[in-house]
Amino acid sequence: MSTSPWAGVVPMTRSRYLYLADLAGDNLLASRPVAQNIDRPYDGDEEKAVYVVVNRDGLACYAGQTRPAKSWTGAAGIRLNQHMVEPSKRDEWDSFWVLPLKWSTKPTIVNWYERTVAARLMLPLRHRRSRSSF
Repeated sequence: MSTSPWAGVVPMTRSRYLYLADLAGDNLLASRPVAQNIDRPYDGDEEKAVYVVVNRDGLACYAGQTRPAKSWTGAAGIRLNQHMVEPSKRDEWDSFWVLPLKWSTKPTIVNWYERTVAARLMLPLRHRRSRSSF
């Protein structure tokens, strides 16, 4: 059993990404079934998204969302850069997959989708605060 705070149990693959993308239905902006290196600039065009972070072992270890109050193009990359201030994340996170959502996606749907993606990847919803303040 790993003592890493970012241990995962499920490998993130292209086919798993496509399955998760299908769950978004008409809310999906585009399918991007390619992992992004966490250390490289990201040039996405999404404003809302759910993203899956993969650790150095290739296992999904975190699912998060971006749902900015104003327009942030490439919002997933911006949000991931905010995470990188934490040493454990800088040390263990390797790449991420973006599930971009349409700007019109309702906040309740974004919340549901993040929870659903996390559940399908067997990820705990740790460190969650109430999303009602967004």
